[in-house]
Amino acid sequence: MKAAFWRFAHRRYQTRRPRLLFEISAFLWGGLFLFLYGAALCMNFRANLPVLPAGLILSFVPLALGFLHRRIRIEWLKGGDALYRKRLATNA
Repeated sequence: MKAAFWRFAHRRYQTRRPRLLFEISAFLWGGLFLFLYGAALCMNFRANLPVLPAGLILSFVPLALGFLHRRIRIEWLKGGDALYRKRLATNA
């Protein structure tokens, strides 16, 4: 899984810079829905079965994507061939 992630990162970001705006929007989106569902749970909102998975998806998927994109961006800042070196390191 780790090798597939770095292979994707290298293929997608070898010629372009990762955008900080994507990270910020992912964190804000996930944080907003965590806040909304947390506030609803504090007010004794009983989530029924269809609402609970939607809440988890709307809050944790953007947060996970934001953290993964952040890892790519931090690795990309190390140099021009840093993603390629990371890709090779995980394949070995």
